[in-house]
Amino acid sequence: MAVDMDNRDLDNPALDRTLVRLDDLFVRSYYGKDLESLWGKVLDASFVFMDGADGRTVQRPEFDKGCLAQPPFRNLVHDQVATRIEGDTAVVTARNRYERLIDGKWVAFSTRYVDVFRRVGGEWRCFFATVYKVA
Repeated sequence: MAVDMDNRDLDNPALDRTLVRLDDLFVRSYYGKDLESLWGKVLDASFVFMDGADGRTVQRPEFDKGCLAQPPFRNLVHDQVATRIEGDTAVVTARNRYERLIDGKWVAFSTRYVDVFRRVGGEWRCFFATVYKVA
């Protein structure tokens, strides 16, 4: 997975790498349907997801169901990564480009997401995320 970092807003490059690695794990775990890694290493127990297509929010049971039910994908590229840290809160955004198998045909998608992390006990956990399609 390609990662093109943008650290213009960062005071601490080491912290940036930690967040980028954690966010990369989020993306790979979600598309890989790896709920154990998502909940064990990335997501906070209070995690809420907002669907960028319709604005509705979902919590763990519905998020997990959507993760496991997603159609096959290929050629995932994760780029345009940008981070912003303010104290114990951080925002990570990036673009994902990939193809999904829909009705027997591979269809190209491009999405942008925003993940919001908080640091508790020295560890970053994502407590909010949204994804929406982009052209």
